[in-house]
Amino acid sequence: MPGFPAPKPLPEAGNKRKAKHKEYYKRCAKQARKSVNELGPGQKGFLCTSNREKDGVREAYNILNEYADIVYGSEKPKEENESQEVKKEEIEDELSKEMEELKKKQAAPVSERRFQSVITAIKGCIFIRSTVENPSAIVDAIINDIEKKKQQTTKFLLRMLPIQLTCKSVKEDIIKAAETLVDQMANYKTFSLLIKVRNHSIKRDDLIEPIAEIVSKKFPEMKVDLDNPEVSMVVEVVRATCCLGIVTNYSGRVKYNLVEIAQRAK
Repeated sequence: MPGFPAPKPLPEAGNKRKAKHKEYYKRCAKQARKSVNELGPGQKGFLCTSNREKDGVREAYNILNEYADIVYGSEKPKEENESQEVKKEEIEDELSKEMEELKKKQAAPVSERRFQSVITAIKGCIFIRSTVENPSAIVDAIINDIEKKKQQTTKFLLRMLPIQLTCKSVKEDIIKAAETLVDQMANYKTFSLLIKVRNHSIKRDDLIEPIAEIVSKKFPEMKVDLDNPEVSMVVEVVRATCCLGIVTNYSGRVKYNLVEIAQRAK
């Protein structure tokens, strides 16, 4: 009728369904991106403590990059091309491509950066995820240099422990992870277990006996020494993730506290 605007065409039900599916896959992709920035299973790196987290992370980046260049050589910068051509395609084709990209992201390594701070959700607890082959080699180089130069290199970054692997905070998973690391404790006479639980219901005592048994079966001659062990297995439960690593001379290195090592060396 004259004087009235023409009625708008009703959207097709199929378009609504396609739009709904697209939003669902976008949410999945967003969650996947978020998860790679959190501490989780399948990572290695450095478990640190700090009295001021933001500054602690900055100091961790500085010292780790410095000594990684010494131990492994300088890392060549990689150019990332994030530009993508936008083509006019049907919605179904776009959804298929988004799902393929999501699968690739989930299957690919979580990060190509040499060092990346990830969320632990524990105050004062920092985890720097890394792609280096052996985190212990870098920590050893840092501590040896501090002791040699007798200089304090950090102010807010306190303790730094090398972590060879992470797993879910499930007893069975932790024991299996410990079994994969026990060979690194060879050629030592005394050992200890450094087990700590943060924000999780698993009991420390439930882990001590089975892990100690793994070490004793592998190295029957090795004795437990809680005061001054030559080698120690780190087992730190950080909420839903357990971090494991092997450290040497834990007591002599003042529990791997970089600040206290420097102060004692003066």
